[in-house]
Amino acid sequence: MRRKDRELTAQEGLEIIDVCEYGTISCIDEAGEIFSVPISVVREGESVFLHGAPAGSKAKLLKDGKSVTLVCVSYARVPVLTDEQLDAIKDDGKALGAKVFTTEYKSAVAITKAYTVTDEAARLHALRLLSEKYTPNYMRTFDVAASHGLKAMNIYELKIASITAKAKIIRD
Repeated sequence: MRRKDRELTAQEGLEIIDVCEYGTISCIDEAGEIFSVPISVVREGESVFLHGAPAGSKAKLLKDGKSVTLVCVSYARVPVLTDEQLDAIKDDGKALGAKVFTTEYKSAVAITKAYTVTDEAARLHALRLLSEKYTPNYMRTFDVAASHGLKAMNIYELKIASITAKAKIIRD
């Protein structure tokens, strides 16, 4: 990592995955082209789970230990300064670049191997984890939805081989 001052621990990287709204997966498809798509993710241990249709690009690619890169961002914002703060640095190009014309963020990049989850109990468990993360207020209806939905979806497991994370947070 070039900016060692922004490097986070692997544990902090896992926490970024846990709280991210969505992630993006990328891999090389059969034609040698880059395939990238945003996805909903949930993590348990060293595995990340996602779901998708039983046909299509994800179904073709996310199996048999395929190498997949997962990128998650848990925080991204452009700093907001008061007029007083801006006036204090308005003639300082370096300070403007560091405190105004920048983005604060926390991100993680995981190198993974992808597998289709075939065990029915494991599929149900992963779908429950995803649902608890994204729709916690509706879990009382989960069993009915899962009994219908699991028939029409694949569950994928991305086993984390390595993870790096970094952040830029402006401190005064």
